[in-house]
Amino acid sequence: MDIEKLKAWAESDDGEAYFKELAKKEELRQARHRRFEEWLKDNDFDKLMYRLILEHDDEYIDKCYHNGCMPYPNRKLAFVVGYVFDNLARIMVHELDCDFGNEIRLFKGYYFQHIHGQGTILRIYNKDDNRLILQL
Repeated sequence: MDIEKLKAWAESDDGEAYFKELAKKEELRQARHRRFEEWLKDNDFDKLMYRLILEHDDEYIDKCYHNGCMPYPNRKLAFVVGYVFDNLARIMVHELDCDFGNEIRLFKGYYFQHIHGQGTILRIYNKDDNRLILQL
């Protein structure tokens, strides 16, 4: 596809509808993030994290494998991880560094790490002792 065709499509009704839909999705995502920030003011993030970690137990992981998938975060945990990676700056934690490309964010006493290779691994560590508490 050459650049002129791409420009023509972007200016067409289909292209404009596509970009309006993307803008609407982004606005919704940002509204959800703002609601989450408000929720955090009155609620304990540790309780939420431990509940989410318990939801990703051996039974959940077996269910993922049974369905032909590698273990992945459920929607609730995916939202929290998305919030963390969308809103916080990357940090370097030498103790958690590895040979693969990775990025780490610190949020409310937890390190969230994405490790990129042939897929992406999510690791969540307790900041106080660098203890791995979840890996998907």
